[in-house]
Amino acid sequence: MSLGLQDRRDVEFLVNEVLHVERLFDTERFGHHDWSSFELILDSATKFAHEEILPTNSLGDREGAKFINGEVHTPPVFKRLYKSWREGGFIAVSEDEQYGGIQLPKALTIHAVSVLIGANVAFFNMPGLCHGAGEMVEVAGTPAQKKLFVTKLFSGEWGGTMCITEPHAGSDVGAARTTATLQPDGTWHIKGQKIFITWGEHDLTENIVYPVLARVEGDPAGTGGLSLFLVSKHKLDASGKLGARNGVKCAGIEHKLGLHASPTCTMVFGEDEPAVGELLGEQRAGMKVMFKMMNTARIAVGLQALGLAEAAYRYAHQYAVDRLQGSAMDQFKNPDAPRVAIVKHPDVRRMLLDMRGTVEGLRALLGFCAFQFDLSKALTGSEAEAADELSQLLTPLCKGYASEVGFDAVSTSITVLGGHGFLRDHPLEQYLRDAVIARLYEGTTGIQSLDLIGRKLGRRGGLALMDLSGRIEATIVEARAAGLEALADRVAKMRDDLAEGAMHLAGKGLSGDLVGPLLQATPFMFLMGDTVLSWLHLWMATTATKVSEPTVFHRNKVATARHFIVQAEGRVRARTATLVNDDRAPMDAVFEGE
Repeated sequence: MSLGLQDRRDVEFLVNEVLHVERLFDTERFGHHDWSSFELILDSATKFAHEEILPTNSLGDREGAKFINGEVHTPPVFKRLYKSWREGGFIAVSEDEQYGGIQLPKALTIHAVSVLIGANVAFFNMPGLCHGAGEMVEVAGTPAQKKLFVTKLFSGEWGGTMCITEPHAGSDVGAARTTATLQPDGTWHIKGQKIFITWGEHDLTENIVYPVLARVEGDPAGTGGLSLFLVSKHKLDASGKLGARNGVKCAGIEHKLGLHASPTCTMVFGEDEPAVGELLGEQRAGMKVMFKMMNTARIAVGLQALGLAEAAYRYAHQYAVDRLQGSAMDQFKNPDAPRVAIVKHPDVRRMLLDMRGTVEGLRALLGFCAFQFDLSKALTGSEAEAADELSQLLTPLCKGYASEVGFDAVSTSITVLGGHGFLRDHPLEQYLRDAVIARLYEGTTGIQSLDLIGRKLGRRGGLALMDLSGRIEATIVEARAAGLEALADRVAKMRDDLAEGAMHLAGKGLSGDLVGPLLQATPFMFLMGDTVLSWLHLWMATTATKVSEPTVFHRNKVATARHFIVQAEGRVRARTATLVNDDRAPMDAVFEGE
């Protein structure tokens, strides 16, 4: 029997026994929910993922998206699948009821999303972008815009995407050249080109909504001069009825390493005829609105890393149980000894526990961050503010750190299968190709690291980092009382190393040294990620230790925590030593042609 795509018991342990998400059910915002709401959604998502989505994964990868005579064609099987996805109401379960959602806490929703992603990440990007575009309109739109766009995007009736990147600019968003010109009727004409637009054109919906970053003539250079506009694939009347094709078209799709079934488009606005749009939010506030979507999108990318890592781990786990090769350790000199499952071999067990530690740690990280987001919406005053600050601090880890270690877990799963993992007979080579992009889009790992040290660590005098340190200390005290002194001591050292690294970078910045922090931003993010996941593993192990009648599951939680923390401590110690050593070799090196 297959292990499936997700460890349901671990999900329930995290939300019930560790985070105690049920506290949200006592708030006004989430008081109409209980555990049955969550179980119903997760049951439905799990069934849908295994029975309908998963069979399309390799098929979609091999067929791929196609660009023919100016039109994008997705794998035919996606049309039926998307119809079923919409009918299941999965796009907006965490949104307000007025827009077709059921306002389920994100701390619960993410687990349904994770299993859906693990089944087919290329397909998931499409409804995920519908939600993201709808969220931007919900946050910044006028009442008329909300009425016209939000429900259609959240329901998936219309597709959505976001148009940021330009050929000459890449991650330098402020260098955008796309322009917006005000018309006498109050609309705007958008002119320019955007690249790397995920699901920018397709055949799954009759209309697509494009939030486009553009600059009004006369507005300042840089990101502060950009505004956000809504451009519809088809012109719309006041009631939302579709009219003639707007002046936006797809000029081609990219040929990529992974996500073959997900069209990545070059979109051209206003080339042959005007691309008519309307301002979303205030003029010159485009990046503020876009960042609201991008923060959500970055969490979604972290969920992609988790979904693929868990799917790969569980496949490798099942393979290791089924695959007979080699003899038992005490019989390795006996050529006639019976063959045993490779899960019995120490190195395979080490790799499996490496992957399990990553998967369960990332689930806890994303779950905790989503829980803080829910608390920021459900509570008031200083409690809501503290929860928001903590979720802001952890968001770069949820995207940058998660995408890196998630990719490593998928890579390890291939090694478990050996040469067989390299073959298309198994899904792992596709998982690896599909996992690469999580490290790149919505801001590369380097950009997440710069966001962490440049914007998040020092917010409001570092209150969020102090809050995090206090929470880690509370867990350390609790773990020691539960008999986990050795693990608690290791996490305490990592917490101290994290503080040392943060203070060192802060000191460099205050002294006017920008190069040092920029060089060490990414190593620091890994240092912080390993420390935070070690804390979460210690928290879970402490919870499992307190159970009056522990099962194999609870004993496994402790073993997984022990393995992860021991490995992470060595990495944190090494990175801290390197960081404070102020190595400038990358700046001193000479690269040919520079």
